[in-house]
Amino acid sequence: MTMCSRRFAIIALALLLSSCGGPATNPDPNHTHADFGMWVDGREIDFSAETYMSGSSAEEQDDGHGHTHRHPSLHLHDGNGHVIHRHKPGLPFKEFSDSIGLQFRGNTCYSLSHPGKGTLSGSGGFVCPITPLRLFVNDMEQPFDLRYVFKDLDRIFITNAPDRASVDIQMQHLTDDACLYSRTCPERGDPPSENCIADPAVPCVEN
Repeated sequence: MTMCSRRFAIIALALLLSSCGGPATNPDPNHTHADFGMWVDGREIDFSAETYMSGSSAEEQDDGHGHTHRHPSLHLHDGNGHVIHRHKPGLPFKEFSDSIGLQFRGNTCYSLSHPGKGTLSGSGGFVCPITPLRLFVNDMEQPFDLRYVFKDLDRIFITNAPDRASVDIQMQHLTDDACLYSRTCPERGDPPSENCIADPAVPCVEN
């Protein structure tokens, strides 16, 4: 290849790259989402029940909606127990788990309260599996610290599986739907429309 043709090829490649759009970004950085799942003793815990929900996306369009938010800025809705919605930056995972009645004693015991329906059986309402609970973020294990502040599109997974092979099998059931609500995977279609309910001190953008 001559010097001239090489230079032409480089220019053509640069023009091609400049014409391609970059990856989609969340239009509202104050409204973030994370995929979430929890397994104990080989069984997935289902958070899709109405008792964990803060209503639906459609109801959020009406300021006079009748449902109660379990937390002003962290919630689940639309019967989807796998995607955490956060409307204010800096809030830790623990605030979310507490809001739906999911509490922990370190990484050895947990209590899953159902509003109006009591708690799971166990000492003092807590269940203590034989093997300790583990926390994974984006497939990587990290200290079991519920003060973790998740980032947009994080995948948060809690399990007491004792070995990595079991963890990997369970993680295959973890959803990849946070991107729908953050609008970073437009090729998969639009999510339900959501109202902006961020803290008044935190500006947000209507979707």
